[in-house]
Amino acid sequence: MNRTTVLNTAAIAIHSILLAFALSAASETVRAGTIVVRSANSSVVNEMIVIDADVDFLFSDDALEAMRSGVALIIDVDIRIKRLRRYIWDPSVLNLSRRYRIERHTLTDRYVITDLVTDERRLHDSIEAAILDLGRIREIPIAEETQLDTSLDYRIGIRARLDLESLPAPLRPIAYISPSWRMSSGWYQWTFTP
Repeated sequence: MNRTTVLNTAAIAIHSILLAFALSAASETVRAGTIVVRSANSSVVNEMIVIDADVDFLFSDDALEAMRSGVALIIDVDIRIKRLRRYIWDPSVLNLSRRYRIERHTLTDRYVITDLVTDERRLHDSIEAAILDLGRIREIPIAEETQLDTSLDYRIGIRARLDLESLPAPLRPIAYISPSWRMSSGWYQWTFTP
């Protein structure tokens, strides 16, 4: 096979995938995706404030098909700490984001979750197992205990969202106009006293 034939075959494959996404986006039967933070809490471990959360990722049909076709999805887990005040707005003390990539490894036909901060990788035999594992966020360090004043109360918030900017360029226009790609949980918040 010469180089031109390989490039033409690749272009046809990409065109077919994009056409399938476009047609499924236009279909009324496409399942929309949602992300829901079911629970979250914070604790102090080794003088670090850490977060645990359980998140339900209900990916849309389009997102699932993209993953099965080899498109990696990036999930941003945003975390913020605000100081609680009675009469005026709560000022931000800390804002950070943790990024995860979920993708299908085409050679082994396994699904891989990669923590893009620590580079830790977890392998799964099915997309369902990978999505369940993605939703178990455990012991994410967010701040040293000494960074917060022990005489004050704080509000910690967490949300998870699909990063559309990280999608391949040909897929982004479809993702921007299709509601099945806009997946973000609201802020899940709780009070924390160091």
